[in-house]
Formats: sequence, structure tokens, C-alpha cells
Amino acid sequence: MRYAFVSDIHANLQAWNAVLTDIAIQRVDRILCLGDTVGYGPNPSEVLASLYRHVDGFCMGNHDAVVCGKLDVSLFNDHARKMIEWTRSHLADKAVRFLAGQPLTISGPGFRCTHGDFTEPAAFHYIEDTTSAAPSWLAVEEPLLFCGHTHVPALFVIGKSGTTHSLQPQSFVLEPGKRYLVNPGSTGNPRSGDAMATYCIYDSAAGSVRWQTVPFDLDACRAAIRASGLNEADTGFLALDPRRRLAAVREAVDFSPARNEAEQAKGVMAVSELARLSRTAQRWKRAAVAAMVIGTISAAAAIGITLLRPPAAASGLLLPPEELAAAMPASVAGNWLPPFPAATDGQALPGWRVRIDRPETTALTMQPDEGSGHSLSIVITGDAPARFRIESVPVRVPRSGPGRFTLRSRLERPEGFIGSVRFAVEQLGPAEAGAYPVLMRETKDPPAVSPQIRFTTEDSKIIPSARFVRLVIEGEHSGTAVIGSPELTPAE
Repeated sequence: MRYAFVSDIHANLQAWNAVLTDIAIQRVDRILCLGDTVGYGPNPSEVLASLYRHVDGFCMGNHDAVVCGKLDVSLFNDHARKMIEWTRSHLADKAVRFLAGQPLTISGPGFRCTHGDFTEPAAFHYIEDTTSAAPSWLAVEEPLLFCGHTHVPALFVIGKSGTTHSLQPQSFVLEPGKRYLVNPGSTGNPRSGDAMATYCIYDSAAGSVRWQTVPFDLDACRAAIRASGLNEADTGFLALDPRRRLAAVREAVDFSPARNEAEQAKGVMAVSELARLSRTAQRWKRAAVAAMVIGTISAAAAIGITLLRPPAAASGLLLPPEELAAAMPASVAGNWLPPFPAATDGQALPGWRVRIDRPETTALTMQPDEGSGHSLSIVITGDAPARFRIESVPVRVPRSGPGRFTLRSRLERPEGFIGSVRFAVEQLGPAEAGAYPVLMRETKDPPAVSPQIRFTTEDSKIIPSARFVRLVIEGEHSGTAVIGSPELTPAE
């Protein structure tokens, strides 16, 4: 039996239709939904109608519960309450009755499903890390658990040691003596740093689980949001449209036919005789030969001028432009990174290398951190997100030093933030031509809800030949992102 697990569709009809199509292509036998079918999105009734027809089983999500009156609306913030009221006003009573009849959990052969964690399904607790995942092992007995709620794909594993491990979402085969907790991510409201729908397929015969990533029509989704009167800025993934990375190769042209007389061609000959066209063609051939000779000479001159012209400046601002000189760790057992400085001129960060794509709309500010040191605010104004990249100094790794590191930091995304921020630990080789080649890069997407960042590099990704390590913080957003002073320490 092949099961598809979808979650957090949130009334996004375009994403659901794309995933449903992929599910059909994958020849899945049954579809199970882990909750939050409505909320946020512009098409609650259309999505519910399709889900009712195609999905075999549902778990109740917190948005489903509040819309049907099973959860107190006061538990939600003001903005969420407005979306709840809007959603309820666009659903018939039979849709509300259908939502009210959904269970909190589903039990299947060898697996169990719910929306949040398994200890108190009606409380809809988030499972974001190993600490919040661990209690669920004691709450239920099945070896394979599925949950949603965070909108971020995740995988947790526990074995004979009794320690919960967090792994990057990846296809796997169930092993005896191990239990697995799987989050398929969000079908309709992704928060993993891209604009792609995700879901999972469990093949009970093969004992395997894999994630599916599916693109969907972002233009139609945006149009549906606008048509419904909802705020496009509330749908953060629209700002992560992957097509924004593509540079235009030609100017924008409207290929629509003329809609009125003013858009028709003017001053043109309506009819021409064939004999006159033949005479004109002969004169054109002679002129073309002469033009070809003149054009060759002109092109050669243009190439010469181009070669003499100084190169255009690269887009964006890079401070400092050269690689930072390598350094020894300040403390062998403590933080290997230089601290954030106490002050900045708005775009430079002493001791760090900064790349800003749009300096005119981006500003860096510093403020005292909660503990010691300072935190960095990256403020990007305007409607369009902008990219940034911040690199620490390359820190020399002693020959007998640690191969694994633990990163700790904090990421706060105040109201108005739209986009993503990613943390990466890079292992580097010796400098070549003034640059340090990247031998291995491990990335960490911050939790969707918690501001705390904790990331330990993996044993399997240690490069013995690496001579340096550095931290990279990069992202693309609008609004404000606040990053706490990071610490990179040898893993315990």
C-alpha cells in the first residue's frame, strides 16, 4: 500500500491541485491529510470540496478547529482572527460540520498521524527540534509517526540509545529497532525558504518514506489572493518566487493584438504591386552587400572601443572586497568566531565580510544583545526583497582539532519580515589565488517559530583535508531580521 501524507494546505487551491496531480502520477493508493486544510489562503470552499472527494482520512488542525468552533479564537492574534472570520464567512454550514467531525489522530498499520505533537493532540504543540520531539515517543507506540503544523519538512529518529536525533529530510527505509517521526512540510503555505509544495509518500510494502517537492502556479495563486481582497504581503512564499533569480534576456514586449485604432500601425502602404516589389528587391540586394562591408568595419571598431573601455562595476556592494585573512580561534574550547562589533557605518561589519545586493535599500544596525556582545539588525526597506551574505573570518582548524562544530545563535523576524535567512558552516581548504575553496557546506534553515538556532554538523560530512572553518549567514528578505551574536564551538 502506498500512502500520501499532505499537511497545511491552508486553502491554496493552486498548490493542492499541483500536489494532487503529482499524487496521481505516483500511483498512490490512499491520501491522508494531517490538518489545517483552511486558513490563510483564498479558496477554502474549493479546496475542501476537492479534499472531500479525494482524501481518505483527515486529522483536525488548529485552523480547522477554530473555524468550526472547537478552539477558542482568543488564542490567536488579531491578524489571525481576521483571517479566521474571513474564512468562516466563505464556508457553508456543511463545510463547518465536516471540519468539526474530523478526529485529532489517525491510526494506521504501523503508523500514527496527528497535526502537532502526540502527547496532547488537542493542544497542537509544535515539534521543532529534538527536545520537542522526544515526548511523542512515549505517548504512542507505533514505529512511524507523521505530523505537520510547522510548515517545514523534518525528520527525527530514535534507536536503542534512547536519544532523539534530527536528520535532514531524506528518503529512508525503516530499520528494525528504530522509530521515525516525519513532517512532510506544507502543501499550501511553505515556510522552508522556497515556494514549493511538499508532501510524503510511505510505501508499506517496501518500508520506505520519501519526500516529494512540487512547483505550483504562483501567478494564479497571487491572482486568487488579490481577487479575494486578502493581503498579498501575508503570503510570504510569494516573495520567494524562484523565477526572480532569472535575468531577463530581452526587454518586456506586449504581444497582444491591437485593441483599438490608436494601437494600429500608421503611415503604412495598404497595397503594393508585385512588379514593383521585384525591382525593389534587386536594389535591396546591391545595397545589402555595401551595408555588409560597412557593418564589418563598424563592428571591428566597436570591439576595439569595448576592449579599451574600463569594466563596469559589479552589482551590489562587497565590503571588504578581498577575502578576510585567516585567524586562530580565540578559544580552543569556546567560541571560534569573532564577536559582532559594537558599531557599524550601516553597511560594513568590521571583522566580517559583507555582501549586499541593494545597498540603497539595506542598512545594518547594532544593539546590545540579551547576554554579552551585540546583535545585528538587517533592515531592508521597499516592497522587493534583497539578498545579503555575511561571512566570518576563516578560522584555522588545528590538525588534531575537532571535526564537528555546534552553531548557536538567535534569529528574530519582527512583524513585516518576508523572506528567508539561512545559516551555513563551511569547511575550507588552503587559500588559492587569494580565495579559500569550499570543501563542504552544511546549511541550517531556522525553525519556523522559535528564534533559537542550534545546529551541530554531521560526522559523515567531516573533511579531513579541511584547514579552515567559517560561518556564513545569508538570505533574501524585506523588513527586519535580527541576528544574535553567533557562537561556533567544538561539538561535545
